[in-house]
Amino acid sequence: MSGPIQFLKKLLETWHLTDADAVPLLGLDASDVTALLQGQIPLKGRDAEDRIVYLYLIRKTLFALFQDPEVENEWLREQHEMLGGQKPMDLLLEGGMENLLLVKEYVEAAAGR
Repeated sequence: MSGPIQFLKKLLETWHLTDADAVPLLGLDASDVTALLQGQIPLKGRDAEDRIVYLYLIRKTLFALFQDPEVENEWLREQHEMLGGQKPMDLLLEGGMENLLLVKEYVEAAAGR
């Protein structure tokens, strides 16, 4: 299993998400995500690869900011005024690349980057 897929599996665990939640995060079909997470097919496609990179950057920044996965999870599930009162996790799970980038930029700004 490739490094990006290993990261994704760990991310789902850390953020208390299901395999089904990986569908909007990666922008792939459910059957492809299942096969991907089981190591049956390789990760392919620029969009899915980019999404994993952005998720990695979000996770890395949040870890540096909080250093506690539970606090990180609470923060991801709280409403944030700078996001129009929305929750970062809700934006991520909507599945749009725009929201993924928005959350990435917001997380970086929150960390002072």
